Amino acid sequence: MHLLVCGGTGFIGRHLVPVLVTAGHRVRLFLPPGTLTHALPPGIPVEVALGRMEDLQALRRAVRGVEGVVHLASGEHKGRMEALYRVDVQGTRNLVLAASEANVRVLLYLSHLGANPASAFPVLRAKGMAESIIQKGRVPWVIVRSAWVYGPQDHFLTPLMRRLRRLPVVPRPGGGETVVQPLWVEDLVTALSLLLLDPPLGRVLEVGGPEHIPWKDLLAWVRQALGRQPRFVTLPMPYARTLAHWLALTLPRAVGLMFWLDYMALDRTTDVDVLPRYFGLFPERVRDRLPALARALHPQPRPVGGL
Repeated sequence: MHLLVCGGTGFIGRHLVPVLVTAGHRVRLFLPPGTLTHALPPGIPVEVALGRMEDLQALRRAVRGVEGVVHLASGEHKGRMEALYRVDVQGTRNLVLAASEANVRVLLYLSHLGANPASAFPVLRAKGMAESIIQKGRVPWVIVRSAWVYGPQDHFLTPLMRRLRRLPVVPRPGGGETVVQPLWVEDLVTALSLLLLDPPLGRVLEVGGPEHIPWKDLLAWVRQALGRQPRFVTLPMPYARTLAHWLALTLPRAVGLMFWLDYMALDRTTDVDVLPRYFGLFPERVRDRLPALARALHPQPRPVGGL
């Protein structure tokens, strides 16, 4: 299939694009102008279309001749609240319009567990609004709501491990009782690739890792993998969110901390057997992956443009 991938140089996109090409798909990446060349997958033959999600004309050019669209683009990790509306909401609206005009056969959208247009949390609200736009559009669609995805140079576990390695005292918002369901990135991209073989059109799939883990237990495992013993200090969630809000007023990049706290504010899990039952995959356990991730910690180019 000839595919347009939006957000293909982000954390998940950098893992997915080589899998799609190996599976025989012809891939075109939609990249913002000025994207660094090191963001492109090395040694992987891809086409490139330049533009931004808020640019409808650029998207119209990008979808010409493609049969499917994989939508990973998000403003979630850009450190600015307005990027969520610009990329996730307006960008999705533009993409659906352009894809419908080009008679695209399928749009695969990667969302989050808990996505809801009425959510009190900005990221989940933006994802929910994007889902609604896709579902009301004229392009056949598949939506995958994913649990928290981890892997080398991810947006959550890698920064956490760096802080635990460096700081003697680490706050634990909410006491660490929130339950998470970490999903190994390679398991996710394998599932996405399999979906494109025979897309279950009009379906919302929820996927996650093989276990539900209290956040405090995950922190203890990370500490063990790092071989360090920083002290955890419980910080009530209202205080943590207030502190993050005030930091974001002076440090725009601190918006990312607010989004991270949103993830920690409530359990976002699904059935643990979805990947084995639906895809025949037996996902990795996060505890088994932590030692290798701890050894791999070193500066890397930041992913851009996607999830």
